[in-house]
Amino acid sequence: MQYKRMLECLLASGAMLISTQTAFAQVAPAPAEGAPVAEGQKAAAPARQDDNVVVVTANRVRTNAQTTAVALNVYSGTALADAGVSNVQALQTIDPSINVTSNTGAAYVAMRGIASTDTTEIGDPAVPIARDGLFTNRSFTIASSMYDVQRVEVLKGPQGTLFGRNSTGGLINIISAKPTEEFGGYLSAEFGNFDARNVEGAVNLPLSDKVQLRFSAVSRQHDGYRNVTGINLKGDDEDTRSARLQLAFQPIGGFEGLVSYQKDRIDAVGDLTKVGPLGVVTPIGDARTFPGWAPTVTDLTGERTRWEFSYDRLPWDLTLTYAGGYDKQDYHHELDATGAAYPGIRQFIQNEDPATRNHEIRIATPLKGRFTAQAGYFYFTERNVIDSGVRVLSMDPGLPTTFANTFGIKFDYLINTKTEGVFSQVGMNLTDDLKLTLGARYSRDEKTRTGQSRLTLGALVSPFIGAPPITNPGNGEMSDSKPTYLVGLDWTLTPQNFLYAKYATGYKAGGFNSNGSAAALPYDSESVKSIEFGSKNQFWDRKIKFNAALFYQDYSNYQASQATDALASGGGVFNVGSATIKGLETELVANIPDLARFDLNATFLDATFGNNIIVRDGANPPVSHNIGGNDLPNAPKYVITAGVQRSVDVGGGELMARVSAKHSSDFYYTVFNDQDTRSPSFTTVNALLSYKPHDGAWEVQAFGNNVTDKVVLANAQRNYVARINTYQFQPPRTFGVRLRYNF
Repeated sequence: MQYKRMLECLLASGAMLISTQTAFAQVAPAPAEGAPVAEGQKAAAPARQDDNVVVVTANRVRTNAQTTAVALNVYSGTALADAGVSNVQALQTIDPSINVTSNTGAAYVAMRGIASTDTTEIGDPAVPIARDGLFTNRSFTIASSMYDVQRVEVLKGPQGTLFGRNSTGGLINIISAKPTEEFGGYLSAEFGNFDARNVEGAVNLPLSDKVQLRFSAVSRQHDGYRNVTGINLKGDDEDTRSARLQLAFQPIGGFEGLVSYQKDRIDAVGDLTKVGPLGVVTPIGDARTFPGWAPTVTDLTGERTRWEFSYDRLPWDLTLTYAGGYDKQDYHHELDATGAAYPGIRQFIQNEDPATRNHEIRIATPLKGRFTAQAGYFYFTERNVIDSGVRVLSMDPGLPTTFANTFGIKFDYLINTKTEGVFSQVGMNLTDDLKLTLGARYSRDEKTRTGQSRLTLGALVSPFIGAPPITNPGNGEMSDSKPTYLVGLDWTLTPQNFLYAKYATGYKAGGFNSNGSAAALPYDSESVKSIEFGSKNQFWDRKIKFNAALFYQDYSNYQASQATDALASGGGVFNVGSATIKGLETELVANIPDLARFDLNATFLDATFGNNIIVRDGANPPVSHNIGGNDLPNAPKYVITAGVQRSVDVGGGELMARVSAKHSSDFYYTVFNDQDTRSPSFTTVNALLSYKPHDGAWEVQAFGNNVTDKVVLANAQRNYVARINTYQFQPPRTFGVRLRYNF
């Protein structure tokens, strides 16, 4: 958080693997190519093993993924359930293009080497997450469960024309299953090690031929993967519950709509950190048990209301769509802030209450003619109240002064964020097989912060400082705007072979810094220019699929944390330079009749900073580093996923076995490319065995994830304030059984 960085600078100045990339992709009857669709529109029921037609809405219209000029991965709800993926963080276990970094309750997503490490109340994600078209800014919402999912679309590269908001790296689009015209539903129960007990279900109720209702809910629980000695705590646990109610209105005189309400609840310890010596390459060793001093708590209550209405009886067969939503999150987080810099046990207490509103109006032609067009207006606001700080719980005995139960620093802020955007995209069929696409968007962002910080040096820096509390203004503001563009050309060689080329730009808003004792300092927006060539192909009567995307990205005004004298030698986010990103993504799926299904997918990256970029670290005094030529954080050179599955008839049913693996090369977590903050290369293996009667409505599965119990880092950072290194980890080996009944 921004106030976390303020704390760091004040202290420094004063004290110092299943891969299912295409497996089980969302399959539906062939869509009417280019038919307008909104995120709330109904989709066909998922199927499991036919990849011939995969329906996506990557261009805000209903199209076949194999003839969509976007590099993307699509996962059906069935695929996610089979892989045990229940939140965005777990997507990285099956998708080679996603890298998720844990950050003590504020994880962030990297795609194609682009990520926003600024998880403060001022920062924006570089890979936003849209839940049924509703965007939220705060990274702590990334842990919210995904359930009763129709599909998840992972769109790669800048999506700055149609999806807008800060999507420089890509976009994760989560689309829930919608009400249908038939009664039905499902119930799923899962039990596993670490006392895992997960229950999920949905029921669809057609109230009439025009009105349908769908209710879905989930409860996910497991004990902690990590044992913290000293305070007898188990962390990296889960206790999540959520419920969603949706009401759909079918076309009545050209009008249709959808209204949904969802409530989320998280009550857990949350993710924990293991500590090691500052700046020392330490063997990971035991990732299950490590010491701690202060309790950790994660508590979130969220409510999300969304609506979407469309009318298609306008002149020239135009369709008008209005989508909106309101999201309210109440987040409470207590984090162990104890370190060698202060003779006492301390907690970082974080309270945030972001309220987000989304509105979008779109108008579109019938998107199936020689000339097509869509245009719209997007409006986003967030109001966030910050009530946070560092509190001393207890102090070493024998000190002449005690500051127990005192805040060393306390932040009381109000932040308002507003984004407006106008956009348009047109398509022209130059010939029957050749199409030109042009798109543009103009975005404007505004951020303001008012409030104050209150500093007690004796409770923050040293108990021997007797200075009275100091109150400092925390006011800041920024405004930024920029156009983004898209020029694309695609060529349908045959019904099974598709080529495309495009130039696209992306933009992520800037912000401002302050540390409670210095004036706010602005930093500029980031921008990305991307050139991409893609090929999507099916062979052998569509039993083999091979897709590839080659891209080059020019990344400007990279936002990174560095120390500066302007912030009393403390750390803040600033623009540090440029970078180039070159890469290749490939996807191969082969369904060999009477043998097996094979998939092999890979992402290759060369993501490096430009020359002569000087960045100061957070040491006391700060040390300048030339990061020119260094790798971008969270950007492994290559990630490969592979899997094989085979189904056989047994006892009047289908027995399916699948084994898959993910291998990642090493990569770094910071711009400095230090060896002590490097993630070693790793390989994880998953296995699944399922049985389903041919004429039955139930299915039973046995699964094992990370079956070799590989220790895999989720983050590694130097904490110059506490003078320690901190490490977080991905889940260990998990296994269990899963039962599902459809009705």
